[in-house]
Amino acid sequence: MLRRALLLGLAAGLGACNFRPLYLAQGADDVPVQTELAAIEIRGLEGRLGYLLRDALLDELNPATADVPPRYVLDVRLSSRARAFGIQLDNTITRYNLALTARFQLREKAANEVLVESTVRRVASYNVSREPYADLVAAQDAERRAAQEVATDIRTLLAVQFARTPAVT
Repeated sequence: MLRRALLLGLAAGLGACNFRPLYLAQGADDVPVQTELAAIEIRGLEGRLGYLLRDALLDELNPATADVPPRYVLDVRLSSRARAFGIQLDNTITRYNLALTARFQLREKAANEVLVESTVRRVASYNVSREPYADLVAAQDAERRAAQEVATDIRTLLAVQFARTPAVT
């Protein structure tokens, strides 16, 4: 009984603070955030990390692969840096931190107006062994994990922006 009363009180409190789901439209005139995210064209990504981030962004922005005409352009610039993190007494490196930074701009395609400009940074760590192939696989896995986290962060920032402002028509 006490648990039900607590849940009812929490639900009433969330309703009072104007809580609403991010990906659902509020009214008949609102365009769902998911549709806006699916209308983003991705540009500016090159190389292996660019490919990984582009693939992750496509999955994050349009997971259902809906055929939506692009209304926005997302221009992303990547930079990465691997730094030695674990160093033994004999100066042997045992761990690296890979920092992946993405600077991005979301522009409205027709007017070329900047809607969002931000930077996202994620760090992924990986161990180093004395086996070259194992080191390569560990570094590539860290790149994949960092790219996925950056894509998720970019999607979240863009979804919040679309939820706050009316859609461009």
